[in-house]
Amino acid sequence: MLNNVPTGINAMARNVIINHPNAYNCEVYRRRVGRTSTDEVGGAPTLGGMAVMSSEDEDDIRWELVGLGFALPAEQFQPSPMMDRRDANNGYADELRFLVEPEEMVGDPGGFEVLKRDVIYLLLGEGESAPKVAYEIVEVEAVVNVPPFVPRYVVNRRDDLDIIDPSAPEDDTIA
Repeated sequence: MLNNVPTGINAMARNVIINHPNAYNCEVYRRRVGRTSTDEVGGAPTLGGMAVMSSEDEDDIRWELVGLGFALPAEQFQPSPMMDRRDANNGYADELRFLVEPEEMVGDPGGFEVLKRDVIYLLLGEGESAPKVAYEIVEVEAVVNVPPFVPRYVVNRRDDLDIIDPSAPEDDTIA
């Protein structure tokens, strides 16, 4: 019976995130390792005979689209520097917090779970020519301490993955 509270909070949070006027449309990407390893140590792939600790050690990675969703900034507002065009702020810290919801619920076709190390692209506009600003999820926080937990995502900027002009050819090091 106690889990009805976080389930209700999750349902309300999803409704608020999807319909909030300050929510961004976003794309969620997941890191996929392109290298296949024939050698394994304890189920983990090896690189030159040494066990690979994580996908951070890999040089052959690709970013795969997991799905579309909505991202809502979830922190107290702090003054921050404005962009040169004075149409947005740069944020006051390197670490930000977002509430992220997929367009489709987990379990439905097209639904997915947002995971640590995923990269979310905030879409700054409408259409194919909209710039995309990248953030990597570095931590998942529990807002309510009763399962099923209400997740809040701590993200860091990944300006090396930004797509400012989607019509420009992609850099092979990112794709």
